[in-house]
Amino acid sequence: MTGTLYLLVMLPIAVGLFLYVFNRFLSRTVAVGIQMILLFLSVYYVFITQTAILELPLLNVPLPYGMLLEVDDLSAVMLFLNNLLFLTFTIFSYHKNYMNRLFLFLFLSLQGLINALFISTDFFNVYILIEVATITVSVLIMFKKDRQSMYDGMLYLTVNMIGMAFFLFGVGLLYKSFGVLDFKHITSGIQNLSNPKALNLAFSFLLTGIGLKAAILPLFSWLPKAHGTASAPSIVSAVLSGIFVKVGVYMLIRLQVMFAPIIDMQAVLLVLGFTTAIAGFIFAISQEDIKLILAYHTISQIGLILIGLGGTASLNYQGGVYHILSHGIFKSLFFILAGVLSERFKTRKITKMKGLWQISKPLSCILLIAVFSITGAPFFSGGYSKYFISYGYASIFFKAMFILVNLGTMISFIKFLHIIFTKTDVQTSKLSLRKNEWFALGILASACIMLGLGGNILSVWLLHEPMNLSPFGQLIKLPSYVFNYALAFTLYTFWLKKSSLLHRIRRVELTFNSINIAIVTFFFITFTFLNYVL
Repeated sequence: MTGTLYLLVMLPIAVGLFLYVFNRFLSRTVAVGIQMILLFLSVYYVFITQTAILELPLLNVPLPYGMLLEVDDLSAVMLFLNNLLFLTFTIFSYHKNYMNRLFLFLFLSLQGLINALFISTDFFNVYILIEVATITVSVLIMFKKDRQSMYDGMLYLTVNMIGMAFFLFGVGLLYKSFGVLDFKHITSGIQNLSNPKALNLAFSFLLTGIGLKAAILPLFSWLPKAHGTASAPSIVSAVLSGIFVKVGVYMLIRLQVMFAPIIDMQAVLLVLGFTTAIAGFIFAISQEDIKLILAYHTISQIGLILIGLGGTASLNYQGGVYHILSHGIFKSLFFILAGVLSERFKTRKITKMKGLWQISKPLSCILLIAVFSITGAPFFSGGYSKYFISYGYASIFFKAMFILVNLGTMISFIKFLHIIFTKTDVQTSKLSLRKNEWFALGILASACIMLGLGGNILSVWLLHEPMNLSPFGQLIKLPSYVFNYALAFTLYTFWLKKSSLLHRIRRVELTFNSINIAIVTFFFITFTFLNYVL
């Protein structure tokens, strides 16, 4: 069955090309069928990796000079998330006008490229795949060809290519040191290295490139323009925030494991995690554009994932990986809902969206599920993963930091509750969605609940490690959640909403030159820290 690894990469690309060339009228149905096959394979790999690692050599040349595709515990989870989301997005967009043959070709090709990223074990292959995927994403951002989307797409492409140039420099230095590019053999070489500081420069280059893809502080300013661009279809924004930004996090995990013998990244990840989480929600609170709120909160949630990955307990790491899955699902749900709401209210300004409960009670319930998930409510996906991210932190400082991040998240999404419960005097018709759109929204909303209620079972299946939080353990956290939300509502209503601070923060925006300065600064700070502090 290792031969099926080819299908993960080549099947969506080949089918997308076939549909583009021949433009058959059943192209959308074929695309959904392909997505179901890929999801089935992903589920199969999750089961298989409980007992074994799947490997598929790509050349007759043996490692370390050959190339290999590999599925292990981590890549199996990422494949499952990727193919689940792409299936859901394809179903949701089945009847959309933009789902023409060119869009399907680009969309399916991106899916194959992301699958390839998660199973490749060669640094240069990863570089090529990220570059091609970045170009594909840029075209999808610019798909409607208006002035704003062209600017956002070119900014995204240029900044990410600069970041990947740093990554390529790091890869070159690794090749100079070890003569190979295979993950496993470089890991073995690092363990036997006599002079660990010799790799500080390579690590700094790699971390800068990967940090930009993961949108960590201060390398995140490109993300809101790309993820929140007005003209891109909502499923493109959902792909970017739900899965593609996780490519950087995935590579960060690989880098962490690889360099663990010579560089302790835990403290660095904790600092980057908390600062990124706080900066993300500060910018999110100040926004009025519904997509920009979600885009900045992607940054904040990436910070939370880094906190989990940098934790000292094994459950912290598991919580971080579980939150990758949780965030991918509820943020995808949010972006699809944002597209539906923007189309319904004819605006992206969240303060002008009112009366959703009057218009559609089912959609209001789905939006509530998304809000409960991202704010960490008990029995929902975000609440389950955040519990383990914060597990074992007993000091007052860390508890205060977690409370701050939670309050910031809750304050950000009070505006979404206003959409539901604020009444409108304007006569509005009921919201009408197609059955396929309701079905896709239902899949994501159900997953948010299942990942919370069934976390103990799903964590064993997905992560192959037990994570135990009983229903009673979740229930006793409900009063704390309600109190924090009441506090967040009070702070927002009586202070932040009336403060001019939000307006000033909203006006902060890094230019292209400022973004480049941030990249170079991050690189030099990292290199200096490794040489003179760590």
